[in-house]
Amino acid sequence: MLINELYFILPELIITSCICLLVLINSLAKNLRQYSGVLIGSAAMMACIFVSLILFSENSVDIFNNHFRVDNLATGLKLVTFITTLIVILGTNTDKLNADSEIILIELFAVLGVLILCSANNLLTLYLGLETLTLSMYGLVASKRSSEIATESAMKFFIQGAIASAFFLYGTSLIYGLYQTLSLTIFSNPDINNSIELQLALAFIICGIAFKFGAFPFHSWVPDSYQGSSNSVALFISTVPKIGAFALIYRLLITSFIAVTEFWTILILVLGLMSLIFGNLIAISQSNLKRLLGYSAIGHMGFVLIAISIGSLEGAQASLFYLLIYILMTSVAFMCLEVLSNKNRSIVTLSDIKDLNSSHPWIALIMLFSMFSMVGIPPFIGFYAKWIVLSELLNAGMLSVSITAIIMSVIAAFYYLRVVWYMYFEKTELPVMQKGSTLIQKSTLSIIGVMILLMGLYPSPMIDFCKSIISPFILID
Repeated sequence: MLINELYFILPELIITSCICLLVLINSLAKNLRQYSGVLIGSAAMMACIFVSLILFSENSVDIFNNHFRVDNLATGLKLVTFITTLIVILGTNTDKLNADSEIILIELFAVLGVLILCSANNLLTLYLGLETLTLSMYGLVASKRSSEIATESAMKFFIQGAIASAFFLYGTSLIYGLYQTLSLTIFSNPDINNSIELQLALAFIICGIAFKFGAFPFHSWVPDSYQGSSNSVALFISTVPKIGAFALIYRLLITSFIAVTEFWTILILVLGLMSLIFGNLIAISQSNLKRLLGYSAIGHMGFVLIAISIGSLEGAQASLFYLLIYILMTSVAFMCLEVLSNKNRSIVTLSDIKDLNSSHPWIALIMLFSMFSMVGIPPFIGFYAKWIVLSELLNAGMLSVSITAIIMSVIAAFYYLRVVWYMYFEKTELPVMQKGSTLIQKSTLSIIGVMILLMGLYPSPMIDFCKSIISPFILID
C-alpha cells in the first residue's frame, strides 16, 4: 500500500530530492552553484511534467489516511505549476545574485508548497502547504540583500503574511472546535449545520485566502513586493503562488462547505469587486513598471474572484481559465523586463522604455502583445478570458457586476496602452540599451509571447483543459 501511495506523490518526491541535492551542492561544491540551480531545477520540472502527464490518466485516490487527494484537479494544477516554473527558470538571468541567494532553491520550496495545496484534503494539510509557500515567498522577496527597498518590502510582507496566517489558523481552530474534525470530506455534506459560528470561521479563513490572492484589502504587499524584488523573483511570485491560491479556494470553498455557499459567494464577490475597482484605479497613477503590474495584478485577481463568486461549475471553469491566461500574460511582461535589464541598466519606470521599438523591435512587439491581451483586445487570448467571465456573469443574472467589470476594463486600457505609447511614440536621449540576455531567455520569451496571439486565434485547447480538470460533479452546481 505504501508503494502505491508513493507512486501518486512522485512529483513531490522529485521536488524534495532536488531540494536536498541543491542544498548539498550549495554547501559542498560552491564552484558549481551558479549553474546547478538552473540545470537541476529545469530537469526537475521536465521530469515532473512527464510524471504528471502519466498521473493525469489515473483515477482519483485519497491517500495518507485521506489527508492527500490526487485527482484531475490536483494533477492538472501541478502540471501548470511545473510548466510555469520551467518558464520562470528559463527566462531568468543566471547571474551572481541568483547563485548567491539560492533563488531557485527557494523557488523549489515554494513549488512544493503549491503541490501540497493542490492535493490537500484536510485543513491542517492546507495550512502546511500554505505556510511552506508563504515562507518561501518571504525569502524570495528579501533575496536582494543590498536593496533597502527589498528589505522593507520583505518585512512588510512578513508582518502582513503572519497576520493573514493567524486569521486562517484561527478560523481553522473554530471549525475544529465546532465539528471535532479537520477533514474537508466531512464538510462537503450539504446537510451540515449552517451556523453563525461556521460563517464566522469561514470569514477568518477567507481573509487568509484573500491575502494569498493579493485581493483588496489585503493587497498592499503586492506592489511593494514586486517593486522591491528582482525581475526574476517578481516573475515567480506573480505567477506560481496564484496557482496555489486557486487550489486553496477550490479545495476549501468550492468542493467543501456546501451548506454555506450563499454566505461565502457574497464575501468572495465583495472582495473581487473591490479588488477590480481599487487595483485598476490606483494603477493609473503609477510610473514604476513593476508597481503598475502589481496593481494590475490586483485588478486581474478581481476578475478571478468574481468568476468564483458565481458559485457554479461554469464559474469555476471561467475563473481557472482567466487565471491561466493571466499567468501567461504577466509572465511575458516580466520576462521582457528581465531580458532588457543588464548589470549597467535596469528597466524601472516608463521612461526607461521610451523608443524601445527602435532599439529592440521584437521585444517591443512581444510587450505589445502582452499589453493588448491584458486590455482584452481581440484576437489576443486576454479577450477570450474576459469574454468567458463576463458571459458566465450574465448567465448567472449578475448584470451590474458585468457592467462594473467592463467599466474597469476600459479604465485599465489607459495605463496598458500608455506602456505601448512609450515604447513606440516617445523619443529618448539615452543611449541604446545593451543586450544582456541569453539565447534561451529570448527564445522562451518569443515562444510565450507568440502563444498569446496563437491561443487567441485558437483558444479551444486551453478551454478544454480547464473543463477537464474542474470536476463536473461538484455539489454546488
